[in-house]
Amino acid sequence: MRATAHGTAMGFGKRARSLMKRSSCKITPSAPFHFDATFHKPSNFPAPFTAWEPGRYWQTIRIDGRLLGLRIENLGTSLRPSIRIVVFHNGGFEDRTKRELRDELTWRFHLDADLREFDRRMRVDARFAPVFRRWRGMRGSNPYTLYELMIVGVLLQNATVRRTVQMTEALLRAFGTQVSFDRKILFAMWTPAELRGVSEQELRALKVGYRAKMIKRLSAAFAAGEIDEFKLRAMDHESIRRELLKLYGVGPETARILLEAAFHYHSAIGHIAPWERKIYSRLFYNRRIVAESRIRDDLNRRHGEYATLAVGYIFEDVFWRRRHEHIPWLEKEIRLSRVGLDSRVDEPAGESWDATAAAQ
Repeated sequence: MRATAHGTAMGFGKRARSLMKRSSCKITPSAPFHFDATFHKPSNFPAPFTAWEPGRYWQTIRIDGRLLGLRIENLGTSLRPSIRIVVFHNGGFEDRTKRELRDELTWRFHLDADLREFDRRMRVDARFAPVFRRWRGMRGSNPYTLYELMIVGVLLQNATVRRTVQMTEALLRAFGTQVSFDRKILFAMWTPAELRGVSEQELRALKVGYRAKMIKRLSAAFAAGEIDEFKLRAMDHESIRRELLKLYGVGPETARILLEAAFHYHSAIGHIAPWERKIYSRLFYNRRIVAESRIRDDLNRRHGEYATLAVGYIFEDVFWRRRHEHIPWLEKEIRLSRVGLDSRVDEPAGESWDATAAAQ
């Protein structure tokens, strides 16, 4: 779904916002820093909550309950990074909100990451050093709240991209907010509390299938405060994992992915999803399929505790290449893949739902 193409046609009515006033602030990320590779991940589902062009990035965000529009601009270089955040709002944008915004962006995009040791080790990689040099300073970033990330993952489960786009559009039309700012039309996801009075049947009527129960249960848990993302951020990774596993539909593999995507936890590689295995077989061995155990052991031996981050660089690199060249085997995998947040079936007690592959 293209935000600019569907903006006025989706019929948001009272849930459409125009943000006319603006403020600005700056953030100095840690060096080295790669602006475009941090704020744009071409491998990700093209959700209508963000927009990007070289050197500039837009998104909607809620800070302290306020809906804002952001334009983030690159002002620096890899070794002397600086970014400007232009904030679009409807007035009353105070210094406290500005500080909260800076802190939230720093967390979501890992702007304070210490990549020095990773950078030192990857630059001497015999095979992929050119890839690491090309994207030097890229962060494992995520534009969403934990709740939003999980909802996007649910919509990706066991579905083609086209099907996910249809479900996303239906849900946004019913519960989302259209946001106009800086000559852009983007969208903001509903909050968990906004789905409190929505029944599972109403969600099913939007043709999201079995995902209705998951959306309802996850929304209820977040709205009731059963999980608090800000408290999780202060915990160690094992404690976060235990809390995530309490959520409906979250099993060990989903928890691992969330730890990496939402909490910037990088480690050696454990499980490799079936669709990842196919792509890794091509990327690392130029073969159609290689045993999961061999891929895992080779990558962990090569990159150690940085394996998930290193693979993230190599994985994103092939999708950046796809913007300019045709890669037949990758197009085939993208066309055939039915992806989701989890790569295994983590079945809640008494329930059964299928989740076939991990979504970055």
